[in-house]
Amino acid sequence: PMSLRRFYMPPEMVQLPQPEISGSDAGHICRVLRLSAGDAVELFDGIGNGYRAQIVSASPMRVRFRIEKTFPLLSESSVQITLAQGILKDRKMDDLIRQLTELGIDCWMPFYAARSVPVPVKKGMEKRLGRWEKISLEAVKQCRRGRVPCIRPADDFDAMLAASAEFDLKIIFWEGAPQAFDIPETPPPTPEKILVVVGPEGGFDPGEVQLAKTHGFLTIGLGPRILRAETATLAACTLVQYCFGDMGPGN
Repeated sequence: PMSLRRFYMPPEMVQLPQPEISGSDAGHICRVLRLSAGDAVELFDGIGNGYRAQIVSASPMRVRFRIEKTFPLLSESSVQITLAQGILKDRKMDDLIRQLTELGIDCWMPFYAARSVPVPVKKGMEKRLGRWEKISLEAVKQCRRGRVPCIRPADDFDAMLAASAEFDLKIIFWEGAPQAFDIPETPPPTPEKILVVVGPEGGFDPGEVQLAKTHGFLTIGLGPRILRAETATLAACTLVQYCFGDMGPGN
């Protein structure tokens, strides 16, 4: 039921006889939401399963549950979309992972493009990764997705291209492309794994685009207006979900 409060529980915890939530989430359940023993909730494991559960005991330190029913969560897209994003300034990236999670992407691959403004710092990336994972999990709770997107940073454009071999449709969105988005007629007609690549604030370097073409990428534009990088990312994902995923007329 839509009215039940919804909480994340790792898959390994769900298997236990009396799974539990501890730490700040337990405090939130008790002190803020004022849930207690006997209340029904919905749990999800981030890999596609939902659970109806009852609270057995509740304290601000630890809340224990009894799982009463397991069910598949059917809010995942029929295609796996990985969005490779040329790294933008911090706040924009934080907002994007939330929005991309809502749009149903399977994986996010931030990478440093030639024109990315932030300078690559290994330590900084680790810190951001933890923040992005937390933001994505919160977004999954709110939009009632069943799966938490994976976040798989690539070091640079070349590393992103190397990872592109596993996809059966690869699209790089570039403001220099003459044609606006069109459903590609190239096989496969129903791709299962799609890689969508969008650039940083300054766009892609023409050399990067040429390199992507040699790796089998389609080069596509987003119309006559100049879009901000973050707008282009959301437009690109929406179009791909519309044409191949679960936001279009074929569903």
